[in-house]
Amino acid sequence: GNADIYSIDLSNQKVTQLTSHWAIDTEPEWSQDGRRIFFTSDRGGKPHIYQIELSSKDVSRVTFEGDYNARASLSPDETYLALVHGNSNNFKIGLLHRPSGTLQLLSKGPLDESPSFAPNGSMVLYATKNAQNQGVLRAVSLDGQTTNDLVLSDGSVREPAWSPLN
Repeated sequence: GNADIYSIDLSNQKVTQLTSHWAIDTEPEWSQDGRRIFFTSDRGGKPHIYQIELSSKDVSRVTFEGDYNARASLSPDETYLALVHGNSNNFKIGLLHRPSGTLQLLSKGPLDESPSFAPNGSMVLYATKNAQNQGVLRAVSLDGQTTNDLVLSDGSVREPAWSPLN
């Protein structure tokens, strides 16, 4: 079968299928209020971000620019979605302002991936490679002007995840 989005109620182990489409639906991201899920799907022919309203099961497309948009990370106030934005095999971190639909690029690419919003919403952490081709995590401010690399002395890092604020 194809990949769809499911949820599981941990209190009773009930599994609920949320999407049912011939396309590949992956990488779910819950809204803060639990009313919707953002996910990556190629149902339009190329990977883009969609959202499903859980009460109605209505699915709508969220991203329209570029050939590739994936790995949505929702800001704590739900104003922004950080995502991987690609054109011609050049993958950068984008910041989608949800109310206006405006997409701002935060990184230069070419192989940036795995964006993750800080719990306080002040920055986005993502995986990239430095000049020595070492996998690093890079923090970037929401205006894209300030960056800071988190580098291990030996080895590479990927797939950032934040701890909770409290």
